[in-house]
Amino acid sequence: MQSCERRRGTLSPSALFIAFAAVFLALPSNARGGKQQDSSASHSPAEDFHLPTSANDLVRQAIDNELKQTIGDEKYFYMVHKLSGSGEQIKEYVETDEGAVGRLVAMNGKPLPADQMRKEDMHLQKLATDPETKSKHRKEQLEDEERTTKMLQAMPDAFIFQYEGTEDSPQYGTLVRLQFKPNPNFDPPSRETQIYRGMEGTMLIDAAEKRLVKIDAHLTQEVTFGWGIFGHLDKGGAFVVEQSKISPRRWETTMLEIKFTGRVLLFKKLNIDEKELTGDFHPAPPHLSLEEGINVLKQQNPQLAQDRNSVPKATAK
Repeated sequence: MQSCERRRGTLSPSALFIAFAAVFLALPSNARGGKQQDSSASHSPAEDFHLPTSANDLVRQAIDNELKQTIGDEKYFYMVHKLSGSGEQIKEYVETDEGAVGRLVAMNGKPLPADQMRKEDMHLQKLATDPETKSKHRKEQLEDEERTTKMLQAMPDAFIFQYEGTEDSPQYGTLVRLQFKPNPNFDPPSRETQIYRGMEGTMLIDAAEKRLVKIDAHLTQEVTFGWGIFGHLDKGGAFVVEQSKISPRRWETTMLEIKFTGRVLLFKKLNIDEKELTGDFHPAPPHLSLEEGINVLKQQNPQLAQDRNSVPKATAK
């Protein structure tokens, strides 16, 4: 079972596509929501909400807004509840000036035993004091951010988007719903973006702020890598990503569900089936070094952290 856990420097906008990163980390290095309105009207939602005539242009604007989002001094504590084949776990994170850092506080509904908590603290201590471990931690975060940013940037060219209608959202007002399918003229610029060749689905965009709210996509055909030598993803794979506005300036990924099967190097079976819910965002000090963030986490009572966790439990479907 491969993990889709996010190794992000902060809750980066590019984390929206970290689901894809989970798939490609498993491959060799070389190689919807509210009341729906009738969408059969004779005019496009673009006419009502002063949106671009081209749905692809709207997507391009939304992705630009994702990539332009700056975190600045706005930092948060948050909780991640994950469900996978190996069980449930809850992690507590804090954002620092050197990236987000977290520790496991509960497994399968119970606080970690004392010996496991000691191992978590030892791992954090090594991260705080060992330059090589710290450098590797940051390098992995930067690589994930770079990979997912490239995937975001490619989306307007990789798909043909069409306006489908609108939905009323109690939280955000009007959401514009789009359908997308692969663009036959798209030439994937990287291994990560090859997955787009067999993917289609729907997207929701906040009409007022032009921000991505939800993407629900699935593979309609098998996708191969390196003519199948490096591996493939089976038809039927799917993922759902939802974003939420956590402050006047911040939108972040709050739900991620990913299900993919396939093969790696023809022999190794790939099976990713995970769901993550992120929540309980509350402000952290604006300037924390990585070491200070780790000390804050180590001082937290795991039981209190678990009790404070307001993230709804992820449930299997």
